[in-house]
Amino acid sequence: MTARFDVPMLCERDTSSARIVEDARFLFELKLDGVRIIADRQGDRVSLTYRSGRDATKVYGEIAEAVRKLAEARVVLDGEVVAFDEQGRPDFELLGQRIQRANLRVPVSYVVFDLLAAGDRDLRGLPIEERKRLLASIVSKDAGYIRLHPTFDTGGVLLDFCRQHRLEGVVAKRRGSRYRPGERSSDWVKVKCELDADLVVIGWTEGEGIRTTLGALDLGAYQDGELVARGSVGSGLDGGTIDALMKRLRALEVPRSAAKGKLAPKRGRHFVKPEIVVSVRYTGITREGLLRHPVFRGIREDLRPDDLD
Repeated sequence: MTARFDVPMLCERDTSSARIVEDARFLFELKLDGVRIIADRQGDRVSLTYRSGRDATKVYGEIAEAVRKLAEARVVLDGEVVAFDEQGRPDFELLGQRIQRANLRVPVSYVVFDLLAAGDRDLRGLPIEERKRLLASIVSKDAGYIRLHPTFDTGGVLLDFCRQHRLEGVVAKRRGSRYRPGERSSDWVKVKCELDADLVVIGWTEGEGIRTTLGALDLGAYQDGELVARGSVGSGLDGGTIDALMKRLRALEVPRSAAKGKLAPKRGRHFVKPEIVVSVRYTGITREGLLRHPVFRGIREDLRPDDLD
């Protein structure tokens, strides 16, 4: 096979005020709070690839080994690597500890929801129901570090469950749809319970007290092809994350901002090349286009700034 399988299909955001969860034309899954990974096995060789195209095989060695042990010698899986908290909920902040500090004490699972290839067959042109049927024949419900992601016929009850248990939300996938690599298609639609965003770091400000090196990150988002300032986030940053960020921020420092728009005046501001992507949860947007009450969730090693444009 010469076809590329490392480019995942993407979701559109729901604009129907969640009416889509009652649409019988769709299947439904829980939205996972992890990092997207394409796993490609060719015999003894296994590669794990982030959505950004970066290699993740060494980061999740135990998952690569689990994929290698599957009965199918040639297989390409799509799913997310997830860290679960003590209540069994996906926890992106916990996953961040694993990514940034190679902390193997943070266990992870590869939750798979699609099958792109098996044997000598490219399966992406098959209907989603058939891909999922074949996936279930390859990945059992108890495959160690690999979990088969369940699918539901109705989404309303599932969304209510997410709201009650503080989960991310629901993904609706159109029945009969094929897999469209690299496309953000209305065949896959995400319905979120809370507001969150992936943003580009455009600078940082020095802090006070025990956080003198980094008090807050300045953030930007792409709008009509231009990078625009969206405010700053300091809440949620811990010591380990600050140390990891500062090693990269100092190397990216530049004399002026890469983003349009104004940020609140602060002492000790530094600008950087827009190369680091982070995830932030927030309560809304101000009239000026800035985030309300943002909380840092983690660094998105699986995304590049170009992925956000």
